[in-house]
Amino acid sequence: MQTYCRSLALVVMAVMTFVLSACAGLGVPREVTLSQGDLQRLVERQFPCERRLLEVLDVSLARPVIRLAPERNRIVTELDLSAVERLSGSTVRGSLALDHALRYEPSDASIRLANVKVQDFRLDVAGTALSGQGARLGALLTERLLDDFVVYRIKDDQREALRRAGIDKADIAVTSRGVELRFAEPR
Repeated sequence: MQTYCRSLALVVMAVMTFVLSACAGLGVPREVTLSQGDLQRLVERQFPCERRLLEVLDVSLARPVIRLAPERNRIVTELDLSAVERLSGSTVRGSLALDHALRYEPSDASIRLANVKVQDFRLDVAGTALSGQGARLGALLTERLLDDFVVYRIKDDQREALRRAGIDKADIAVTSRGVELRFAEPR
């Protein structure tokens, strides 16, 4: 999960770098767009990702697939996942599909995941698919962990540049063109 969030942070940093360089130049663009292909390439750079959890599980996330759902203003992400229990060496494989929106929080100049929904959580445990309460619990924990998660906090100097340009609000929208960061008109 943290790797996925870090990948989104890279996307946001790329947008902010573009915007802030424009602030220093000819003016602030009202809208910046990253296409689905741009997003896919930025996220892929972070995978595969391996993490140890609770010193017991080695978890690996791989093969991210990013899709845009502009009709719902959402980003859909699918990942392969595997976990090796370190004591027994047993391996669990599965997949995770989730969708979410992004929002700008002006109080701390952060970009956050919003309305995270797990669409599919599959694990194959000893040849049997995890189902019922176990799958629902995994999906619920993932949603709670990621909802309102800060994926990027604008640096103080960048925040100051936006303030000097009179920008204190931004909307993030998923369109057929890509993820668009739309800035409010300067005051």
